[in-house]
Amino acid sequence: MGRNAAAEDLANVKAAQGDLLAERAEALQAIASEPQRVSAGEVRFIAHALAIPPPEGDDSHYDERVEDIAVRVAAAWERERGAIVQDVSKPDLARNAGLLNWPGFDLLASHPDGETRRIEVKGRAGRDGIHMENNEWTQACHLGDQYWLYVVFNCATATPELVRVRDPFHRLLACATGKAAFAITASAIAEAAGEE
Repeated sequence: MGRNAAAEDLANVKAAQGDLLAERAEALQAIASEPQRVSAGEVRFIAHALAIPPPEGDDSHYDERVEDIAVRVAAAWERERGAIVQDVSKPDLARNAGLLNWPGFDLLASHPDGETRRIEVKGRAGRDGIHMENNEWTQACHLGDQYWLYVVFNCATATPELVRVRDPFHRLLACATGKAAFAITASAIAEAAGEE
């Protein structure tokens, strides 16, 4: 390519850059003038929406203290029945137990009779429903009756109440919430709880 061709290409690039700058300035000017072009006119309703805060006393949000109480109650219940209980709720604890970083449950309980329970623990300050994350619900599906859901209600009181559900995937109706979680009501948990 000759010197004239290179100079011509450079001139074309500079011209294109100049055009882009002019287009940008024009677009910015159009955006800046938008408010002046808005005028009042006839109002018509397209849709109605009502946004309300969660009910008073809603304790469905995560609270580390409540979860800690729930895990201690669940682990103590298992140990009283002779199980060896491992906390696998954090990646390092799960890896130490030979599991993946996020196994989809919080406790691994090995019973003297050979049964192993994979236990997801949920704690509530009062008696609200729970949310299970996508990986927890997936594990509940895959593990079937080896997977247990332990919900500890009333963790903010002196008398926490443990409710246990074996095979929650098949025994509970969960509603997808749109944020990779599944909602389950407290009444559904109570109905599905067993004495196993």
